Amino acid sequence: MKIREITNFLEEIAPLHYQEIYDNSGLIIGDLENKVNDVLITLDCTEEVIDEAISKNCNLIIFHHPIIFTPLKKLKLGIFFFESFMISFLLSGL
Repeated sequence: MKIREITNFLEEIAPLHYQEIYDNSGLIIGDLENKVNDVLITLDCTEEVIDEAISKNCNLIIFHHPIIFTPLKKLKLGIFFFESFMISFLLSGL
């Protein structure tokens, strides 16, 4: 199964046009054409959740609270927690 199939299913249940203007719903990071090994579902995506996903070979994390809520202007490793978190997330290959 591909990520696209899962996002299509989720968007049938919760169509994107129902989101509030401030929401950031849908696929935030990733490739819709990637094959899904396994899925981890959580309320918030934290470093611990990413570590758990990696240890369980889950390459898709579905979470309620978006990790990118406002536009990012730059990422610098080690400067702020969120920036370091995002770089770790991106480098994990999830």
